Amino acid sequence: MVDQDCLNGRRAEMDALFERLNISLSYINNEVQNDSVLSFSHRAARGEYCIYIKKSIDRQVHAVCDLREKGRILYNHFTRPQAQKKQFDTFFRGNMPVIFFRLPEDKNTNQRMGLYSTYIYERFAGISQAMEVNSRLFRDDWAEVYALLEKNTRTSVRKQEYLSYPKETWSKGLDWMTYMLLLCGDMRWALDQIGSGDGNKIKTGDISAYNNEIRDEKRIKETHETRKTIVAGCGTDDDERVRRGRTTQITGTAAIHSVSECDNFDQFINILRERGMVDKQHRIFTDMLYNTNRNKFNSDIFIPRRRRVIDKTPAVVCILLDVSGSVPVAFLKRIVHTIIQAEGFFNKEKSRLVCWSDSLCSDTPLNELEKLTAGGGTILASGIEYCKKYLDENSSFFIVSDFQDDIGDWVMAAKNIHARKTAVGYAGPGPRVNPSEWFSRAGSNANSHTTEVTLKEFSAVFDMVLLSPPHSQSLV
Repeated sequence: MVDQDCLNGRRAEMDALFERLNISLSYINNEVQNDSVLSFSHRAARGEYCIYIKKSIDRQVHAVCDLREKGRILYNHFTRPQAQKKQFDTFFRGNMPVIFFRLPEDKNTNQRMGLYSTYIYERFAGISQAMEVNSRLFRDDWAEVYALLEKNTRTSVRKQEYLSYPKETWSKGLDWMTYMLLLCGDMRWALDQIGSGDGNKIKTGDISAYNNEIRDEKRIKETHETRKTIVAGCGTDDDERVRRGRTTQITGTAAIHSVSECDNFDQFINILRERGMVDKQHRIFTDMLYNTNRNKFNSDIFIPRRRRVIDKTPAVVCILLDVSGSVPVAFLKRIVHTIIQAEGFFNKEKSRLVCWSDSLCSDTPLNELEKLTAGGGTILASGIEYCKKYLDENSSFFIVSDFQDDIGDWVMAAKNIHARKTAVGYAGPGPRVNPSEWFSRAGSNANSHTTEVTLKEFSAVFDMVLLSPPHSQSLV
């Protein structure tokens, strides 16, 4: 069996190559044990590359998986051209006599040809990519590596995507798209690699298991991305935009701010998470592999892509919550629940939830949230003044309200706050209204409404989020 020292030597060589190419690499430590995913890698949002390897495997298999995933990174196995997928769809339909007898015998086969085409394409692409990596990295001792992986990957539906090696009659070390052509040219043998039913038939359970593995990978990736760094900045105005939900830019103001619409509380959690982080470090990241072999799969030319990367850290957050009588209690409870879900992205000990009507109702650290006290009038400008003692340029300030107040007083009170300021408006259930229309009606019930404020003027001070969930969600 291939020994550990040999594998470690190759890993050291690969790490030295990554360092010369200025490739940033990190590892995903998944807290939840997952038996369906052995290993995977991906290009992270921050411009670096990440590798996940299952915890329970032994040292040798871990080293092989580590090398395999580094090979995938080096050979740019994260982009599968759409043009090739379209060509494969045409090829798929042209070879239906061969393929049809490998498909499950169900009534919906003819209606689900697109599903089977996508599944076979993705499996073939995974196998051909494994052939490229394995034949380049394990050319001399492939049989031993095969035996090692065979012993540890019996439960994986994508077993061949770890174990595949080119046939004896095929050249070694080719690019994966060439191996795709060879697989398609030997269709019967290729289909033998992915069918687990009688006669190597593709079962609907195979597709379900494959999709479950893809979902597991996606969940692990998203968890890692969210925990480590929320946003990788590129030095553009895009950093000011909310990445989920509809967002409108308000320009021509003293600063560029946005008006965003949230359809549900999950989108609002994402906003809290993103704006609950502050910039910690700016650096220029050079991704040497971003354009490697892009549409030039036989080229060794490196065309780097450089970008500004912003590492972020949890901020001190102050949330001013309007608990006046005009705001539904059920909505207030859901807002507090949403804050609790997102609080891992705040500095919990120093961040505050301030409940205010026409005076202070409660002032609580986010790690000690208690029962709400609701009811009373609405004078939030004095609440903004109260919150200033918790805020500086590295903080983030939220005000959550139905805007039934003197909005002009808000603007005056918040102008000299240097923290990032976000005003969240409760639109309530019912027919959707656009932010401009909703804002034009805001404050119409306030007797003390003395100063007309346009959305453009308001956006010179605040980012604004219009939260208009379906009626069923507003009372959850």
